[in-house]
Amino acid sequence: MRGLLATSLAMVVFLPISAGAAEGKTLDLILNGQLWASTVITPYDDSSKEARDATYKVYTHVMDFTKRQPLTKGEGGQYPHHRGLFIGWRETTVGGKKYDTWHMTDCYQQYVGTIKEEHGGDWASHSMTVEWRDADDDHIFIDEDRIVRAQAAPGGTRVFDFTSVLTAVEGDTTLRGDSHHAGMQIRLANEVAEHPEATVYTLPEGAKRLENDEVSGAPWVVCNVEILGTKYWVMHMTPPELSAPLKLYSIRPYARFGAFFEPDLKKGDRMAFTFRIVVSTSPIDLAAANTMYDEYASGHVK
Repeated sequence: MRGLLATSLAMVVFLPISAGAAEGKTLDLILNGQLWASTVITPYDDSSKEARDATYKVYTHVMDFTKRQPLTKGEGGQYPHHRGLFIGWRETTVGGKKYDTWHMTDCYQQYVGTIKEEHGGDWASHSMTVEWRDADDDHIFIDEDRIVRAQAAPGGTRVFDFTSVLTAVEGDTTLRGDSHHAGMQIRLANEVAEHPEATVYTLPEGAKRLENDEVSGAPWVVCNVEILGTKYWVMHMTPPELSAPLKLYSIRPYARFGAFFEPDLKKGDRMAFTFRIVVSTSPIDLAAANTMYDEYASGHVK
């Protein structure tokens, strides 16, 4: 556990925020001349319902391997609040006041600026500051440093580490919800919702598939879908310190899946969480998934 958190925090180098960066609308991760991921940082706009719905969440698109198009869902489509790689909780309570940081009905996430961008051969990362704000009076209740790191792995596999470092700004904060409306999750392209019967999940040995698309006893899941005419295997991993005791996953057939956890933050506390997403056009079977999870859980980033 400590090794994993140390790995997460070691990636954060706190430098002055770059001015005017939000005008670019995306922060891109490019490896070997290819766009691998794109974090949407469009400035929040509440001038209309449509504008607000389009801009209330900071999220990261994972790109396909050949067409430079997202494998993940953006705004619109089925369940518009599901977007790319994202994090939130349906019941976020701050000093007695509740927010819905999942559906973003009464709050929003605002990109403030880039902390650092790094490139190193077969990997690249960017880190940013994101403020979680009250939609009514615009005050900050959670301050987040978010890091997205992409790295090449053998066989053309792509590895993405999503680190969220949350600070309770306004008061003691509880982050609550349920397996389908809390935690760090991924939503794949909306086209999957048009043929959900073709979505296949691989689960660890000993995991139990429950009613209502829940899984217990799973620190990871693998989702196999077809997007843009190509089959992809997408693995979501939960850090060991968050996977006990329930190890509860949500696995919707329309390919929104991820880990449920409910942390508490005292005012001023900083907590870091690192989740790993693996994307491959080759099958990720049980043995391969176990090997990749063991590597991730050990805190050893390759």
